[in-house]
Amino acid sequence: MDAEALLDFDVLEKLLLPWAESVASPEPERVDVVLAAEDLVTAVSTLLDAHWGYLAAITGLDGEQLEVLYHFCQDAAVLTLRVPLPKENPVVPSLCGLIPSATVHEQELMEMFGITVTDTPHTGHLFLPDDWPADVYPLRKEFDASVVVGDGRTAAPSPVEPGSNKFIVPIGPQHPALKEPAHFEFAVDGEIVTDGAVRLGYAHRGIEKATESRTWTQDLYLLERICGICSHIHTLAYVLGVEKLAGVTAPPRAQAIRVLVAELERFHSHLLWFGVAAHEAGFDTLFMYTWRDRETVMDILENLTGNRVNYSANLLGGVKFDVTPEQIEMILEGLDFFDGRIEHYLNVVSHDGMFLQRTRNIGVMTAVQAEQLGCVGPNARASGVTRDVRIEAPYAAYDVFPVEPIIATSGDLEARFMVRLQELQASSTMLRRLLANLPEGELTTRMPRKIKPGETISRVEAPRGELLYFIKSNGANMPDRIKVRTPTLVNMASVMSLAVGHQLADMPMLLAGVDPCFSCNDRAVSVKSVGVDGRIWSWAELRQYGIDWYANK
Repeated sequence: MDAEALLDFDVLEKLLLPWAESVASPEPERVDVVLAAEDLVTAVSTLLDAHWGYLAAITGLDGEQLEVLYHFCQDAAVLTLRVPLPKENPVVPSLCGLIPSATVHEQELMEMFGITVTDTPHTGHLFLPDDWPADVYPLRKEFDASVVVGDGRTAAPSPVEPGSNKFIVPIGPQHPALKEPAHFEFAVDGEIVTDGAVRLGYAHRGIEKATESRTWTQDLYLLERICGICSHIHTLAYVLGVEKLAGVTAPPRAQAIRVLVAELERFHSHLLWFGVAAHEAGFDTLFMYTWRDRETVMDILENLTGNRVNYSANLLGGVKFDVTPEQIEMILEGLDFFDGRIEHYLNVVSHDGMFLQRTRNIGVMTAVQAEQLGCVGPNARASGVTRDVRIEAPYAAYDVFPVEPIIATSGDLEARFMVRLQELQASSTMLRRLLANLPEGELTTRMPRKIKPGETISRVEAPRGELLYFIKSNGANMPDRIKVRTPTLVNMASVMSLAVGHQLADMPMLLAGVDPCFSCNDRAVSVKSVGVDGRIWSWAELRQYGIDWYANK
């Protein structure tokens, strides 16, 4: 879908005529609309009334003035609502009454840019320690780290009011059930969870800020270290965006190799997750088998790239290595092995009585809930939401080698297991087709040292769901701004929502079902309630009434 077709939508005509201060089409699939802050809620209501797109991310920018960018996506089209703000007393209205998932992005604006978001129930810290000094905003250009003085202590938000009769069960930040540091607090009435809060900022490293002081090439290696398990997909999103800004297209063979490594990384990620989830279910035998099998794909990746985790396969303009006939044979042998193992695992998760007790009809999330909470990846597809960037907006070589969409409708933990395992079957089929038709040609093309001024949005499908990069260049040899919206950031809200009403014993499996990556997340958020129709609704009320409200809109 190109920008001209995007503007033909009735909803966007209604949007543009009354409120747009200006309209631009910076790229074929993008439309930017400049709005005043006071018109934002009305414009977004128009989008929701027409069921156009979903809020994928909110980006803050600092330049001569502040600016807030609201990115809405539908298939390959991206509509960005741009709200310019003064640097003194910048204010925007909250969207959480319309889009509950917006609250996590709005907290980031308040904390990192000092932008006041009105009518939001969540005003606590997201990234930073609670003793962070006031009026110091790390992502503003004038930020001076020397003014920050504190002991770094971070107090987790409490999900219950003082004096309440509810009992609080804390989990983390160091806990045997957590593979990375995080802190959860669940309020329980007996064994039933009545509320919850999560703090995820313990792994924060300030990578977004660090990219602004490194060259385009140096940032490639920095962004690869956002997540070890998703290292390739982060660099793929980055290089595709930078190449688009530079007007450069990598050769077809390089694009195919990028897809090859991305799908092998999906095997690595899903098998690692499957083992961890099996462990949380008390099925340690399945954990051992899965991680034993994971060694096969790690050996393949090491043989291809020289590394088992941070593959460092991408370059700006192409890839570092070629694929030899011997390596193709090794990959095909590995796929033959996985075909049998995945079939076995599918049989286990759909027939083992003990496993089904922990997954079937547990954590059920409807398609409307998944849409409302902004879920992406296998979590959304397990609830019947067809949201896969590889299919909706093909990138690299996915237009030449498409992948079959995997959709389930039951929306429970069992469905999330089935979708991920069936995705590996679909990946295996696609990889065989790719390897049989690997394009000939060069591996790299020439890239300029300085990238011409401009902005772009790069979207890819990470193993956990849609990964979005906003990249801005001012013409120098360093980026002006890189915004990274990882899938865990938007998926985590569903855990706190689905936790209410379940037994405390289900919490480890609900958390594992999201496949969280706290290192990718680099963020913290308290999810206790959302604003709807002018008042604050609890998650329990939202589950009962809010879904009907959203569907009726």
